[in-house]
Amino acid sequence: MLELETLQIIWWVLICVLFTAFMLTSGFDTGIGIILPFAAKTDTERRILINVLAPHWDGNQVWLVLAIGAIFAAWPIIYGTSFSLFYFPLMLALFCLFFRPLGFDYRGKIDDPRWREFWDWGIFVGSVFPTFFLGLIIGNLFIGLPFSMDELHRAIVSTTFINLFNPFAILSGLFCTSLLILHGASYSKMRTDDALNARLSKFIKASSLASLISFILMGFLLWQIMDGNTINTTAVVETTKAGWLNNYQLYPNLAIAPLVGMFGLAAAYLFSNNFPLLTFLSSCIAIIGAIVTASGSLFPFIVPSSIALQDSLTIFNGSSSSYALQVMSIAAAFFIPIIFIYTAWCYRKLWGKLTTRFIQENDHSLY
Repeated sequence: MLELETLQIIWWVLICVLFTAFMLTSGFDTGIGIILPFAAKTDTERRILINVLAPHWDGNQVWLVLAIGAIFAAWPIIYGTSFSLFYFPLMLALFCLFFRPLGFDYRGKIDDPRWREFWDWGIFVGSVFPTFFLGLIIGNLFIGLPFSMDELHRAIVSTTFINLFNPFAILSGLFCTSLLILHGASYSKMRTDDALNARLSKFIKASSLASLISFILMGFLLWQIMDGNTINTTAVVETTKAGWLNNYQLYPNLAIAPLVGMFGLAAAYLFSNNFPLLTFLSSCIAIIGAIVTASGSLFPFIVPSSIALQDSLTIFNGSSSSYALQVMSIAAAFFIPIIFIYTAWCYRKLWGKLTTRFIQENDHSLY
């Protein structure tokens, strides 16, 4: 029987893994949605990009559902507080996401350029705004959120939607957007050919460079400008300069994560012209490095408070009971490997390049 603290760390790692799986899978179909109106110049090219993600986009959402469900079950207080703090951007992201399935299904119902262009931009809206809001939310975790806890441990939230748009959070949103553009373009490059394939290289170069610059700039701000929360030896939460980098002193090996992220972005730029598989793998490495960097910097905090430091929510004071975490661990040990296996099987069976000829030969059965 594992101790509570061990279970809490296990579920922190597991939730990070679930979000990583979501970013690696749904990240590329979201990135394709963002570049759809710009990278593809003809209706056939746009259909090629849409059908690159068509077999997987809905299945990829399983990882998001699992991750959010895990937060609800493992960290109920964190779930309730964070959804209260980010209610408006999360609802906006949800409403924007409605355009994605509608765009995929309705785009080809009417053979009219204006109709199809409308849904192309709908897919763009359903891709770019949720991505930007995700980065915005992560950026605000490093700023701290204005909430406190009452005597019944209920969150008292005092923030507005406009206050979430601070410079660091906006930079984080831009980083997340450019990173998924890179991921979507690199995945598409493996599955396409001809002029569209060559055009995607330009998006890979631009997005990898933008991601690298914004990633380095965020690190500089955390190091030189911003304060961060730390927990001292008496278990008191303090705010210190460069506090979010304190874990790199406690756990020196953590410094590998940002280096891996930067390596992945630089490699994607270098491989973009002639090595599509290496470009995509570099994009995957960059995403993993970025997620480990962010989660490792925040650890053990999940939702830091900017007005009541001691009320900041961590993996230790915001988790469920030991019994709940143990039951969840048994279920996760059984179901998550199954999901990994059938996801890999689906990608293997539905792999292949999409060409103009393939679209024309299957005109009535494809998006």
